[in-house]
Amino acid sequence: MVRRLLPVAVALLLVTSGCVGLITGETVTFEASPATVSDSTLDSTGYELNNATQANVTRDVTVAGQDRTVRLVTERRQYTRSGSLLGVEVVELSRFVVVSVPSATVAGQTLNPAADWANRRVLEAVQGQTGSIDDVESAGNRTVRALGADRQVSEYTGTTEVAGQSIDVRLHLVSFQHEGDIVIGVAVHPETVDETDAVDDLLSGLQHGGD
Repeated sequence: MVRRLLPVAVALLLVTSGCVGLITGETVTFEASPATVSDSTLDSTGYELNNATQANVTRDVTVAGQDRTVRLVTERRQYTRSGSLLGVEVVELSRFVVVSVPSATVAGQTLNPAADWANRRVLEAVQGQTGSIDDVESAGNRTVRALGADRQVSEYTGTTEVAGQSIDVRLHLVSFQHEGDIVIGVAVHPETVDETDAVDDLLSGLQHGGD
């Protein structure tokens, strides 16, 4: 009796969670809400929106013995600020990238591996968006208020190439769950440019979901 009821219970769970397509065989889509920086924060920090993109990832899951396809839609926003480095004006000298990924779970299966990633893994995943960074080392943590709660921001040092020269850089990383999504923020800037206050303002100025 229990075995006969289990598939029914799974089906009811999927229906009530809006995943009817997993029963009918259709592809089910989980979309993240964009995480953005408020206009007032951009005005005060001098950053501007440089790029806004979506990325689609498909995953195959097994539900009640049937193979189904799930599509995850990730939102990404990149903000940049120009500045002077070694006497040269550099476009996009400082960067702030914020990514929101749907934290989807179907029938007990977590479809987004980022939910369990350590900071190092998150950094590896976003390197294509912040530029290649080598010799990454931990440089401590701090707390910043963002989206209604205190968030731990991890700092790292590393090296990258800017205008054909290798320079030391500082990274700021935050990752947390908010309103059904995983929000990841990464800032990168030259070590000689103190952007900590600006990064804190960008994080405090985040908007996501109903905020």
